[in-house]
Amino acid sequence: MVNVFYILFCILILLPYSLSAKQDSSSKKMYEVNVSKNLLGTVIEAKVISEDINKAKYSLLKAFKEIERIDSVYNFYHIGSPVYLINLNAGIKSQKVSDETFQLIKRAIEYSKKYEHLFDITIGPIIDLWGFNTDKEIKIPSQSSLDSLLKLVDYRNIILDEKDTSVELKNKGMMLDLGGIAKGFAVDRAASILKEEGINNFLLNAGGDICVSGKNDKNESWSIGIKHPRKPNEILASFKATNTCIATSGDYERYADIIGKRYHHIIEPSTGMPGVLSQSVTVMFNTTEEATVIGKYIFLIGYEKFEQLKGAKNIKYFIVDSEGKIHYNRKLLKQNSLKIIGEK
Repeated sequence: MVNVFYILFCILILLPYSLSAKQDSSSKKMYEVNVSKNLLGTVIEAKVISEDINKAKYSLLKAFKEIERIDSVYNFYHIGSPVYLINLNAGIKSQKVSDETFQLIKRAIEYSKKYEHLFDITIGPIIDLWGFNTDKEIKIPSQSSLDSLLKLVDYRNIILDEKDTSVELKNKGMMLDLGGIAKGFAVDRAASILKEEGINNFLLNAGGDICVSGKNDKNESWSIGIKHPRKPNEILASFKATNTCIATSGDYERYADIIGKRYHHIIEPSTGMPGVLSQSVTVMFNTTEEATVIGKYIFLIGYEKFEQLKGAKNIKYFIVDSEGKIHYNRKLLKQNSLKIIGEK
């Protein structure tokens, strides 16, 4: 019989982690366990604070295994993945998927409706054309190439069948790209697993998509840094957060400077071109998944239009506009101790 505990032990050895011990006010020794791994096209970082080191390690193992699973399911370049098969059969036939995948696509469609079509998971052909999700050199597409592919970008041409949880893309050449929410979804799932295992003090960070719970090793709210969009090694601002989710969309994540102009991966679905009204947008929301969508939406519409929206005051945000000017929500300043650190 295979020894399950031996297998888990071996996997734990392969998952790099670091430890430090702290003494809290009740004299309990608390351990901080840190883990990082390359998944979902970025570095996933996790910090867990717990008095039970073995429980912390085991819980992190389960959380990272879930992120690995999501990475394999929702990467549309993974041959045989559900998204790959949906794209392969575009314009031909429907593809039956799991209820989880069906519901994620269904939520993505709702986000498209809610956020003025500025989030659209059928953006795949445009992202592929630019080369943002591959190792290809990023090049500016010709207008004729963009025009031919923009006809394929329309979430309304995703056909869902609730009866058998099948998904069909109406036209040949259509491609789903769930990268815009897969990271946030993965962080939310990992956070749920940690909580199910009784871990309540943690920070999960997937390249700016963050979920925090409880307190840090100093028994304080977690400190979140916002990168300077034009100075890679500097922090522009920081704030405190607990029991919430945070997402940052920036034009410095995947980009190329071509003839003095920056071209990045946050694409306007109607034009196929990168958004030009923002450098960086950070928002707080109750799920990482939707925080990611909101951040991209604000990035594309820009601060001036965003502040006119009815619900803008209810969202905690930190925006660096296209000219480098900073805008932030008063609630973030008062309730989360926002501090401007770097130069504007």
